[in-house]
Amino acid sequence: MGRKVSLKKKLTYPVETETITYKRKKAKGVRQAIFSQFTPEIIHHELQGEDCTCPDCHGQLKEIGSTVQRQELVFIPAQLKRIDHVQHAYKCQACSQKNLSDKIIKAPVPKAPLAHSLGSASIIAHTIHQKFNLKVPNYRQEEDWHKLGLPISRKEIANWHIKSSQYYFEPIYDLLHEKLLEQPILHADETSYKVLENDSQLTFYWTFLSGKHEKKGITLYHHDKRRSSLVVEKFLGDYAGYVHCDMWSAYRQLDKAQLVGCWAHVRRKFFEATPKKTDKTSLGAKGLAYCDRLFALENDWADLSTEERLHKRQTELAPLMDEFFDWCRNQAVLPGSKLGTAIEYSLNYETTFRTVLSDGDLVLSNNMAERAMKTLVMGRKNWLFSQSFEGAKSTAVILSLLETAKRHGLDAEKYMNYLLEHLPNEETLAKKEVLEAYLPWKEKIKRACK
Repeated sequence: MGRKVSLKKKLTYPVETETITYKRKKAKGVRQAIFSQFTPEIIHHELQGEDCTCPDCHGQLKEIGSTVQRQELVFIPAQLKRIDHVQHAYKCQACSQKNLSDKIIKAPVPKAPLAHSLGSASIIAHTIHQKFNLKVPNYRQEEDWHKLGLPISRKEIANWHIKSSQYYFEPIYDLLHEKLLEQPILHADETSYKVLENDSQLTFYWTFLSGKHEKKGITLYHHDKRRSSLVVEKFLGDYAGYVHCDMWSAYRQLDKAQLVGCWAHVRRKFFEATPKKTDKTSLGAKGLAYCDRLFALENDWADLSTEERLHKRQTELAPLMDEFFDWCRNQAVLPGSKLGTAIEYSLNYETTFRTVLSDGDLVLSNNMAERAMKTLVMGRKNWLFSQSFEGAKSTAVILSLLETAKRHGLDAEKYMNYLLEHLPNEETLAKKEVLEAYLPWKEKIKRACK
């Protein structure tokens, strides 16, 4: 008897897939809103001559209306124009008849920012905008100005910046420095820089700026040969407020200031100690999770008042910090390892990291200072170095005015132009009341430089 073989046909079924399609909604009126910002120049497209004749009966066509068929924005390349300031003189006939000499009165003429220079206020302001806002080095600007018919060198551009800074910007900078030290909360950071005339390889830029909630926000840069506590002590003096910073020893020498530790630095160290493919229960991942919970809570409280935020910190953030630091103390890790370094760093400066609990206007991280310093670092990548200490100082002063102007919603180039047009015509820049009128938060400045 033959063996019975049962053959079962394997049935296959097509996998059901659901394709989700949707139409992306186009923002209504966005295009038209852009066009409405500009005053239109009308170009009429009309039939002329023989074209106004009907192609069928050859009768004369009569216009019945018109519509805007198409709108476009046209780029107009930059151009230079020459302005001649003509001074008119007047003679007093009566006084001239009485006196031996004629009495002549001349109409006042606004002074140029730099005498006997091709650099007008608008040209100098634009070179500043190009270099410090757009990060265009002077040698590339030199090429563009030549194309426009202005044969200036990169050295002349650098000299304009230095002289404008010394004559006009430094008095404003010094007043901003004075105002900054009156504020209760600051941020600070530093980075290296190269000055060719310096004996040592590197010099340093420092930034000191107002806290997040300060209405008269100020961002200042300072250039120095050193990265020591002497720089901080000289710049901040006997400042007794809060200073957000990293744990660089220079800041820890401040006697009166209260340091506010940066939790972003703590998080970064745990992030570096956590391999990409790791279990969530690993020690590095747990430390990272604690930091993320702190930042998540702060994010939830962003719109609260200062008092409400302080209450939340003391009732919710403080217990979470207690838990985190207790967890750090209970870990047995290899000293010198990335995880060991992260835990040691957290515990060594525990008191400083807890300072944020004492005021609702303090923040968890020093990212404001790091972002301010990034502005300089991005420029450094393009222009690489300064030739002289004068140039490096002018960079610090100019960047300070530009970044402070931006904090108040000003067009930074317009602000530079305004200063260069008006400050040369002041009788003196030694009086504080004269300089006060040019600070970026003044209403007159806002109206002129928006």
